[in-house]
Amino acid sequence: MKFKSERDILVEALSAASRVVATRLIGASSGILLSLSGNHLTVTGTDLDITVRTTVDVIGLEDGSCVVPARLIVDAVRSLEAGAVTILGGEENVEVSLSRAKFSLRTFSVMDYPNLPPVTGSLTTIAALDLIQGLNQVVRAAANDDARPLLTGVLFTTEGGSLRLIATDSYRLAVRDVPGVQGIGGNHDLLVPARALQELQRAAASLTADAEIGVTLTDAEICFVVGTTTIASRLIDGNYPSVLQLIPASYPNQLRVAKDTLLTSLKRAKLLAKDSTSSVRLTMKDKAVEIRTQSHDAGDVEDNVDADYNGDEITIAFNPSFLIDGIEAIPGDEVVLEMSDSVRPAMVHGVDDTRFRYLLMPVRVQ
Repeated sequence: MKFKSERDILVEALSAASRVVATRLIGASSGILLSLSGNHLTVTGTDLDITVRTTVDVIGLEDGSCVVPARLIVDAVRSLEAGAVTILGGEENVEVSLSRAKFSLRTFSVMDYPNLPPVTGSLTTIAALDLIQGLNQVVRAAANDDARPLLTGVLFTTEGGSLRLIATDSYRLAVRDVPGVQGIGGNHDLLVPARALQELQRAAASLTADAEIGVTLTDAEICFVVGTTTIASRLIDGNYPSVLQLIPASYPNQLRVAKDTLLTSLKRAKLLAKDSTSSVRLTMKDKAVEIRTQSHDAGDVEDNVDADYNGDEITIAFNPSFLIDGIEAIPGDEVVLEMSDSVRPAMVHGVDDTRFRYLLMPVRVQ
């Protein structure tokens, strides 16, 4: 196998594939499969649960395949100067060269690479913009702890014939209704790993506003097609917890505040919240919200932000990172924070757009 490719194009394709390769894997499974046919290079990476395939145009010189060390090939190509990188793959080594620099890296046997079936099933298309905007808001709330596998996924369900996305890590809950997209699984709920959806977000970052994403579905797997990239993932098997019942019908206390002003203040307060047990306290008053973080080791910070508040004076504490995540995900210039008291979950949403709702557990403080 031999081809030439612009460094930046090659790095992007290799990086996408390498991100899903698990470090726990050994041998050929820990590598990236490069397959050249004509002027088309297909780059494949997998952890046996999630598979990313990207096809890029190159200058093909000799068809063939090789399996290269995932992390090492990315770092090697990235380290080269900008320009046309030459890749020459053999049975035992692959040469990566540009100008006077040349890497010679050991390869794995192509025969030992996992046998990944091709994408099959009927292809449906959905509006990329609506889906990706929804995922950008919801995926952040999924758990990253494999000890709770159900919570590491995003639930794709149907509400009123439209798609609803749900994610929680048990400390926060994100719900986004996507009215412009039909439910992907029909009457069946789908639990898609958040890691696969993060790769989908990256692959779709450069799409135009009117672009579409293809979806194929089997009983155990979902595959997204984004341009020349496919992201296939096993579905998580299990019954997602009934989390929507946690959302109260109404709240007696409501804060309305400028989004950017509040974010700036919270990020300032977060500077002193050095560990996961730290919190930021919000005291709601008639025309303002007082924001404070105390650290026994570092000191304290106080701020006061103008806001409209209806309700009883209340002090409530949150994990600052979780609160910032929710506020950043809300569209518009203002956000609404609704509370019952200092110990029950609070709700964050937009002023006029409540398609996205973010429920957040307070932190108990002395």
